[in-house]
Amino acid sequence: MFLPSKVSEIALDANWRYNSPYPPLGFLPCREGELGNGDFFGLYWPIGLEGKEPLVVETWHDSWQIQPTYSSLPSFLEAIKGAEDEYPEPPSLEEDARSPRALLDKAKEKVQIQAVDDAVELLERALEVLPEYTDALCLLWSQYVRQGRVEEARAVAVKAIIAPPSFGQRAIKPLKWLQRQNAAPELVDDPIWQGRADLKLSYGGSKANGDYAIYRAAIQAYLRTSQFVEACTLMQTYGELMNAETISFQEREGFVRLNHVAEQIAASGNLPDGPRA
Repeated sequence: MFLPSKVSEIALDANWRYNSPYPPLGFLPCREGELGNGDFFGLYWPIGLEGKEPLVVETWHDSWQIQPTYSSLPSFLEAIKGAEDEYPEPPSLEEDARSPRALLDKAKEKVQIQAVDDAVELLERALEVLPEYTDALCLLWSQYVRQGRVEEARAVAVKAIIAPPSFGQRAIKPLKWLQRQNAAPELVDDPIWQGRADLKLSYGGSKANGDYAIYRAAIQAYLRTSQFVEACTLMQTYGELMNAETISFQEREGFVRLNHVAEQIAASGNLPDGPRA
């Protein structure tokens, strides 16, 4: 993975090991901005963009969320310099024009005033920076639907379904809409499209869940067809979801956390600038 030029200005955790699906593969923590509450900032390389400058994201461990706050290390360094010993406030678009979080927030404002075209442009920019940004994908899907861009909405709905829960809420509405679509020539070979009728996107509290079998089959299908970004994205999603299940549920499903992370790392070696560890 590509290290940014100013990496010497932060204290990366040299002993960091990927022992769990959360924080996600491709995340590397640093000590700057730490509050001592278990949350911390770190570099993050979006899936498939390992050869580019990483973002700087923040963990929210209580909710297992990742906030993609800064588009680059220089943007983060500027923020903590201004904050001194205080918590650095998220940048505005004027301060960081490529911040995925700032772009999403501004898009939400545009949606509120029915400025759909402006919202779409902002969301597309956010997804250029962070393609697996689940919340941005879900909002972009809804705006494509409003614009009547059905084919693009279907493609984004699939991306939202396989995107990690650490980057946003599950894509319930896109899934339900996708289940009402009768034909999608552009998605005919996509395993999520093929399995959409049986997906529920509801997790926890049950002894069995058919979603996981669909995900496992989809991962293998993506790997077979060399769709490595999709495979690695869905592997991350699968790991995060399964990691939140009970130990007994994991055992029934044959999920072993360290084994899954090792499989993720191996699969990410197929990416142009992988692996993600």
